Amino acid sequence: MGHELYPYLYDLLIAVGYGLILPAVAVMHVRHHRVRDSGTILGTIAGTAVVAIGLVGSVNVDLRVAALFILGMWWWTIGKMWLETRVLPRALGWATATLGVAALIGTFLESANILAAIVPGYPDIGVWDLGHIALGLWLIAIAVVLARAE
Repeated sequence: MGHELYPYLYDLLIAVGYGLILPAVAVMHVRHHRVRDSGTILGTIAGTAVVAIGLVGSVNVDLRVAALFILGMWWWTIGKMWLETRVLPRALGWATATLGVAALIGTFLESANILAAIVPGYPDIGVWDLGHIALGLWLIAIAVVLARAE
């Protein structure tokens, strides 16, 4: 029964998970707009692209490299902006920018399939799965920071 339910549950979870990124992107757009237009535009576009390409990458392995690259670009852009403008706490800016660099490195690892030769058990614990875990934990941290700010 569980193995029959898994594909439907997975589809539901990625739809809800990625869909819940959109309100965060909207809230960040308003906060970013107060300090820097160029970062606001890139952050909003990249955040929206993370949702669209991430959803597709979750069901189509061929787009995972692109999804990781866009995620890295988004995290780097907003993390760097938070460090420079203090729109959100600097510690979160450092963590976000670092996640951006890690996602960009993960893009290379995922595309070159280097981990298959290095990590025992790959692809059981792959870059894509680690990216989803990092994204989920990061979104929880953002929710906590934004809830305290209001």
